[in-house]
Amino acid sequence: MTLTRFHSLVCRIRLPIHVFTVALLILLNGCTSNGPSCKRLFELTWSQHSPLQQDVTLLSSAKFEGRKTGTQGAELTRKFLISRMQSIGLQPWNNTYQHPFEYDYQFDTRQGVNIIGVLNATQTTQDWRVVVAHYDHLGKKGSRLYPGADDNASGIAAMLAMAAHASTQPRPVNILFVATDAEEPGLFGGKALVDQLKLEQSNPNSTQIELTVNLDMVGHPGRPYSIYVEGRRNFTQFDAIQQRLEQTVGLCVRANHPPEAGRTTQRVDWLRASDHYPFHQAQIPWLYFGVPPHADYHQPTDSANKLDYNFLAAVAESAYELLIIDSYLLKK
Repeated sequence: MTLTRFHSLVCRIRLPIHVFTVALLILLNGCTSNGPSCKRLFELTWSQHSPLQQDVTLLSSAKFEGRKTGTQGAELTRKFLISRMQSIGLQPWNNTYQHPFEYDYQFDTRQGVNIIGVLNATQTTQDWRVVVAHYDHLGKKGSRLYPGADDNASGIAAMLAMAAHASTQPRPVNILFVATDAEEPGLFGGKALVDQLKLEQSNPNSTQIELTVNLDMVGHPGRPYSIYVEGRRNFTQFDAIQQRLEQTVGLCVRANHPPEAGRTTQRVDWLRASDHYPFHQAQIPWLYFGVPPHADYHQPTDSANKLDYNFLAAVAESAYELLIIDSYLLKK
């Protein structure tokens, strides 16, 4: 019931003014007692719409040909990513930004390339956190271009924004920023990354990965106006983590994804839906940020003008908190 209809009803039945006042307070309190209101005005402090929009617009432009693995568009994307990482101040991981890998797909052996940059902690530590966003998409099919603005230029733009801000701030842990390849055909970039990390952890001076943050489709919110987060079962203090995220800029955080629009049963297997799954298999703690599938998902209409850059900026600032949050909140 709207307030206008409520006021009209009260006037018709001629309630005393003090009764009307009490009833109005009850109505207003009732509107705010069912959890956080998913507002659209955020208290942003460092993220800006313009660079996020520029990155998404460029990556989803025809020049990048939909960024399909193994194409010229993917090669251009890698050059862009390396240039941006260098300008931000990220260092190459194991002396190189490019980490090629092979994978079997459709009775053929193919090659992908992950792009990885590092920000070391302010003080020496063996603790690491990882930020992942896949840069590949569907490419071109005949004359049809699949731009992949939300999927997943949005995640790449958010990751680059987080890296740029982290480079200017004290860092309690080492941070690995990874743009994965070949996610669309089967999470192959994520699997290759986890295999490399396992080798790193087998060394005598073992690194400790406290958390992986996966950003995949974070620019096209639906209703409610929220970012959805998977992985709460990895953390005994997830409620405190969720509260920290929501308090950052006022972004509404919903744990677990909803069913697809218009369907009564969940059809998307969110655990296996993106590059967090190989981390899950390796028992590395993870959180996955994303929005539900929308009408432009995997369509030629997934273009830069469809994204909400105010929302994308809020996601970047909120997810950044996971790079500086106290380690004790991340314990199982």
